[in-house]
Amino acid sequence: MGISIFHISILHTRLRLAAGLALLPMMMLCAHPAWASDPLPGDAIAPPTNINIVLYYNIFTNAGVLEPAHGNGYAHDTHISLNVQALRYIRTFTLDGMLAGVQVVQPYASFVGKQYLGLPPSGRFTLSHQNGFTQPYFGAFIFPVSNPSTGTNLAVGFWVEPPIGHYDKNANLSLTQNLWNGELEAGGRMLLLGTPAGQNLAAELWGEGYFYGSNDHATLAGIGGAAPARLSEQPSGEIRFYLPYQFFPPSLGSFVPGIYQSFGGKQVYTLDNGLKLDAGTRTQETQLRFTLSSYLSRHWQVMLNGQYDVVAQGGPLEREMELRVAMLY
Repeated sequence: MGISIFHISILHTRLRLAAGLALLPMMMLCAHPAWASDPLPGDAIAPPTNINIVLYYNIFTNAGVLEPAHGNGYAHDTHISLNVQALRYIRTFTLDGMLAGVQVVQPYASFVGKQYLGLPPSGRFTLSHQNGFTQPYFGAFIFPVSNPSTGTNLAVGFWVEPPIGHYDKNANLSLTQNLWNGELEAGGRMLLLGTPAGQNLAAELWGEGYFYGSNDHATLAGIGGAAPARLSEQPSGEIRFYLPYQFFPPSLGSFVPGIYQSFGGKQVYTLDNGLKLDAGTRTQETQLRFTLSSYLSRHWQVMLNGQYDVVAQGGPLEREMELRVAMLY
């Protein structure tokens, strides 16, 4: 049976693309799509060298509550629902004696039904939006440590997202923010109990740092206005911790609980007169995760991942299901 897929499962669909805040007496909404890599359990295991990997993703995410950047929750009648499909290609090779590779991801996102923001006590505000391609991702990675006999691995990589894709500066919800995005990440894995070829319990830890450019052609549509503005975003970070339990070694069948934490990512609009407006969006999110994965054959793997937000300051509380199908050849 083959080795688990490699590193960096696709985009984090973070429905941050509809984060909002209350600037009384009016409700302001900010579009904040943060498509980013999202390492899943097993992605820190080095795949074979000189192979091609093609992955298909189908992700459904739904949010019914928006949380302000500060204070208690609000907007409980909100409905923001999105389906994302994506293709990803990975090519591995050997670089200076270490496993390395390059990859590219292209997602397409579709809103499901009408999107609206709940206004206390019982009102709703319809959110304008359109379907389309999000920003593509181009990445590279290397495994400085890869020891199959002990199950110890270390992966490092980076991603670049150019400001292309479907951007609508006049929509409340836009699939991109027309910003250059850069990401550095590292992930490690080690066995706690058992052996790599048998039943085992492992620990897997990932850390990511994101850096953003600015959009000089934005408007205040995301927060209820129409004036032109410059949109910028502060750096953000993410941590993921998994406890993979391999219960069926013949197919690498695994059950994985995990936790995700993000922080930073404050967005700010700067008007032509120099006035700065806090968009109200953050990436301060705590999320529980549960994953099942198995190989169907030597060349096919299926993974089902569920994600449940506990806290999301400056964004919506998300409920997400993700199907990933991988083919190795």
